[in-house]
Amino acid sequence: MATASTAVTLTPVEEEKADRDQLLTALVNVCCAPHAHAKRHPMTLALKHAGIVHFLTAFIHMTAADIDSLQCVKSRTLVPLELNFKMILRALLAFCHHESRKKRGGVNVLNSTAGQFKNFSNTECLYSQRSFSTREQWVEQGHSWLL
Repeated sequence: MATASTAVTLTPVEEEKADRDQLLTALVNVCCAPHAHAKRHPMTLALKHAGIVHFLTAFIHMTAADIDSLQCVKSRTLVPLELNFKMILRALLAFCHHESRKKRGGVNVLNSTAGQFKNFSNTECLYSQRSFSTREQWVEQGHSWLL
């Protein structure tokens, strides 16, 4: 007996909220940002200050230069994001692109674990040492761009 599958269609408001939640969830689950302080974590604050509050519609389109220019407010002063947090964000971006290329299409970062990310960033992550200034350079190198 065949079963009918039902596709769930999200409203634009629901899609926007899901995309926003996906960024925060990726920072907590994959990058190991403390859950209790995720919204106040320097990476979250720096991304928010730069207007990056969505995963698929904003974060994925960042370049190394974008990440290098991130700033956050610390003691009421705008300061550059700490290097270790920049490297984590660069590695997350590279991880997403790597997984997308490996799967030949979009990747659900929420299905990824901190262990997979840590293994990737310790062994395969070359993107953090590269300085692709544009998405086009990244694609020209044979890498896929998510979406």
